[in-house]
Amino acid sequence: MEKQLSVLGYWLGVICLALAVIFRICIAFNINPPHLGAASGTSVSYVSFFHGAALFFLLSIASWCQKSIKS
Repeated sequence: MEKQLSVLGYWLGVICLALAVIFRICIAFNINPPHLGAASGTSVSYVSFFHGAALFFLLSIASWCQKSIKS
């Protein structure tokens, strides 16, 4: 189970990081990134994807450490 969480957390972290970098590059070149969220509400910021990437990478590391301790 820990191995599956580790792999899943890693790939979700990579996806979140890629989206954050793409959105940040769009903002740097003054291109409006795609609007994520409700039409009348606030959009999701690239910072949210950076925080998500950090969370998933930490999940991956913690799962790997848990797997190593049990072995």
